[in-house]
Amino acid sequence: MQPIDKKQIELMKEQATSEVKEVLDKLENDYPDLTEGMATALGSGVGAAGSLAALYGFGVTGLSAAGITSGLAVAGSIVGGGMVAGIGVLAAPIALLGVGAYAIAKKWKNAKLAAALGTAIEKLYAIQERLMRNAEYFREEIAGIKAAIDLLAKKKKE
Repeated sequence: MQPIDKKQIELMKEQATSEVKEVLDKLENDYPDLTEGMATALGSGVGAAGSLAALYGFGVTGLSAAGITSGLAVAGSIVGGGMVAGIGVLAAPIALLGVGAYAIAKKWKNAKLAAALGTAIEKLYAIQERLMRNAEYFREEIAGIKAAIDLLAKKKKE
């Protein structure tokens, strides 16, 4: 193995540091925790719109006092109850669609995150392998990359 001059060492250190930072920044930017909340709100909104439409159309058409009470009574009669049971019947789609949308979004996000973590770990291994060829110059960088790989692998298992 031929010796490396200080300029090459510094250039390789800067390049490796930059690449590691880029990999970790991409993960941080691509996976904020907003998607589940948005999916839940959207699913609940769709359920609420459906429930309101059902309330409007059941019994006396409209959202007047007579329309609401007769709509609740008709909705409640679906499960053998009255107006109080109708509240539960009309609330069920909101809850079910909200929870369902959350579960789907969470599963989809976790699958994407696992794939992204796998890609990031592969890139970090490639950087580490490149630095290992001259390990005596890059002990600190290799230790840092190993720590990042261990952290990402632990996160991927969660």
